[in-house]
Formats: sequence, structure tokens, C-alpha cells
Amino acid sequence: MKKYLALLLALAMCFALAACGSSAPAQNASSAPAADSAPAADAAPAAEASSDPIKLGFIGPLSGANAAVGNSSLDGVKFAVDEVNAAGGINGRPIELIPYDDENDATVAVSMCNKLIDNDEVSCIIGSVNSSVTLAAMTVTQDAGMPHITPISSGASITNSGYEYIIRVQLNDLKQAEAITNYMVDDLGMTRIACMYQNDDYGGGGNDVIKDVMKSKGLELVADEAFEANSEDLSAQLVNVKAANPEGLIMFCMYSPGATIANQARQMGLDCPLFGCGGLTNAKLYELAGQNVVGVVNTQPFLAGADAVNDFSAAFIDNWTNAKGVSPDSNSAMSYDCVYVFKAGAEYSLEKYGDLAGDHLMEGMHAIKDMPLATGTITIAENGDADREVMLLVRLNEDGTYSLAK
Repeated sequence: MKKYLALLLALAMCFALAACGSSAPAQNASSAPAADSAPAADAAPAAEASSDPIKLGFIGPLSGANAAVGNSSLDGVKFAVDEVNAAGGINGRPIELIPYDDENDATVAVSMCNKLIDNDEVSCIIGSVNSSVTLAAMTVTQDAGMPHITPISSGASITNSGYEYIIRVQLNDLKQAEAITNYMVDDLGMTRIACMYQNDDYGGGGNDVIKDVMKSKGLELVADEAFEANSEDLSAQLVNVKAANPEGLIMFCMYSPGATIANQARQMGLDCPLFGCGGLTNAKLYELAGQNVVGVVNTQPFLAGADAVNDFSAAFIDNWTNAKGVSPDSNSAMSYDCVYVFKAGAEYSLEKYGDLAGDHLMEGMHAIKDMPLATGTITIAENGDADREVMLLVRLNEDGTYSLAK
């Protein structure tokens, strides 16, 4: 009898260890590119086999002024989730995506995060777009010990907040603002630069960096104008900018106010070149401002028309274009990458600990080093930023497409 029980126990342990095996099966050419540099984990403890879905939350502005970015972001997340699930999921478990509209409102975002955590019992939340909204959501995810990945919010305070549960795929505003200012001064030889920025965490943080970079070069902004992001009339600020006679104007804002600035600037005869950062890169900018924004140069980590930065990126661009008939934009690409960052962290956590506890997931995501993604090869820094070598400067063309400026 004892020998029989021992045999049963040995068989049970074998099945348990097999169920905790490594990552999803290899993908074919038509499926997602494999993230070969996902972090390795130590030998996993025995864990009970499970085919239950892994719940992944999403918040973003699916309505309102920033809906174009929010829906583009959700499209990228959905595309990645479908790929991962088609390839076997995460250790055999499918991802169940649960998205909510945060209406680009901090209060709504807090409510949606609480709902995802308390009611939906997700393992991680992806979102949002506006930095102020993401910062509000972070107070909830930090208190709950909930892993949180933001694809698009670039405010410096997000990863300089000391919060332990945030990962960011987008380029930090500090680096973007520095890059566009250096380009204007060092590459284009401009010394008379003006700045208009939306008066929030996103715009204010970028404006501070622009002034610091200018100061380091012995220069000052000739005009420095703040505005509310929902303003429809920016003529008062533009009058001051025009009076300063700048060689170039930086618009540190999202695409909607960027279009307003461009339209009203051209109406009043201000025809200097326009520049900005990642918030401008959206098809809606051209739709809202047309020829008035042709020639705008801004920073981005991704451009489908440029040479792919790695094989993973090339496969993503091909798969997306074949499936949808159009090239992916940067917002879709950054959000797509978030799912693969989550996947790497989840695989690590399941293999090493046999669970998806928040701390274990964060450990797995922080272990990412030189991981090829759609927007570049990244390493997760201690503060949660995705460090990458590639910083693109893109120019808006006559037909509404983008090309490399540098």
C-alpha cells in the first residue's frame, strides 16, 4: 500500500512540474515575432496546472478629444493579445482583455482602475494616454500593488515619482524635449526659439526641460506661453509669439491643441517652422490642420516607414499591414509592446514563483534586458522607463504621411 501511494505521489509531482513548463510554443511566420530576449527565470516551484484566463485591464480615452490616441492604443493592445493567444497564450493560459474608457479624465480613470482591481481581478493594467490621467491612476495601482504599464504617457514625473508598480514604454519627456531642442539648435542652427505648452504635467515638464537645454547652450526662449489643453482660442498667446519673431516654435502638447496652434498661427501670418514631441504624432493632426501642419518635426520611438529597428519590429509591421491594410502608427506600436512586456513578466513570475503576484510580475518586467520589441530593443531601468537607443525625429509630409527627419 505504501509503495502504491508513493507511486501516485511521484506521478502527481511529474504532472505538476510539466504544467509549470516554459513559455508558449514557437510561432510561425504569420504569427507574432518571438521575444527572444524575455528574461530567464530560475527553476519554478511545483504549481497546480491552470488553464484559467489571465485578466489584463486597459484604460484609455476611447471618447472625447484624445479618442484617436486612445482607440489606436487599444487596437495595438488587442492585436498583441490576439497574437499571444493564437500562439498558445502565456504558459498555456489565454489573456482576457478588459478595456474601459477613462474619458481622458483623472477621476474616471481612478474609478476604472478600482473596478479593474476590485471587480475584474486583473493581474495588470495598461494605460493611459494623458500624463495627468496616468498619474491619478497610479495612486490606485500603487496602493493596490497592481502592476501598471503606460504605453504613451511621457511626463517625467511618472517614473520619477518613486512609485514601484509603474513601467513605461514611451520615451520619457525629458529625453524627447532635449532631443527636439538639440535638433533645432545644433542641426538647424536656430537661436530664436519660442515654446507653447499645455498647462499640465505633460506640457509643463517638457517646457522645463526645453528651457534647461536652451540655458545650457547660453540661450533663452524668446517667447514662453502656457495654455489650457481644451482651449479653442490661442490667439492671445500667438500674438506674443509672433511679436518675438522666432525662427521656430515648439508645440509641447497633444495633437488637438497642436492643430489649433497651427491653424491660428497661419491665419495671423506666423509662418515659422513648427516642432514638437510624441503627442503630435497622430493622423488626426493632419485631419484637423491639413497643410498648416505639413513640415512639422517631432520626436517618436517608432515609424513604420523607416527601416525596422530589429526583426521583431519588421514582423510586427508586416503582420499589422497585412491584417489591416494600413501601417501601424506609433501609439499602436507602443501599446502593442506593452502586452509583450507584460507577457515576459508573467512568464517569469509563473516559472519562478508559480503565481502572478504583483511583486513577482514587477520583478519579471524589471528583469527585461535587451528585449526586441516593435519600438526598439529595450531594457527596463530601475525607475520603470524602457531605455532604448533609438530616438527618431519625424517630419509630416504633404500627403499626411511621415518620413524621417533625422
